[in-house]
Amino acid sequence: MVDVNLDETDFELLRRLDREGDIDVEATSEELDVSPSTVYYRLENYREMGILNGTVADLDARKLGLELTAITEIESSYGPEYEEIADELTDLSGVQNVYFMLGEMSFYVISKVKDHDHLQQLVDNIISIDGVENSVTNVVLRSFKDEPRLLVNYDDEDLTELFG
Repeated sequence: MVDVNLDETDFELLRRLDREGDIDVEATSEELDVSPSTVYYRLENYREMGILNGTVADLDARKLGLELTAITEIESSYGPEYEEIADELTDLSGVQNVYFMLGEMSFYVISKVKDHDHLQQLVDNIISIDGVENSVTNVVLRSFKDEPRLLVNYDDEDLTELFG
């Protein structure tokens, strides 16, 4: 784990990156009253520390025709083969997230699919994986929060307590 010491400028840069995906270095340097080279240096430092990885576009799944979000709970025996199961799950078309869990279920898989036929195909592929003993798939009817960005999920007080 990297020891992260962030100052107020770091917080603001990271929050802007988190909120916007990319920043205009010149405008940001003016707004934060720091030099453009300071912004560039800090961005490169975040990359070296592994805090910042690439640039991600925020695509709207529904507008792309991926109407259904499915959450699949998977039960499997714990053992060396669970990593093989995880690898197969991550390779399935439409799967966005695969979580290995403690508790009643072994894996949680979150997927975006086009329609019920696409969902059926995904479920068939999941249950055909060697080691999958049982699965339950739920379809999301309505999402109240679906926010993949990190820092926008915290208020200022918590961010200061966590990193300040």
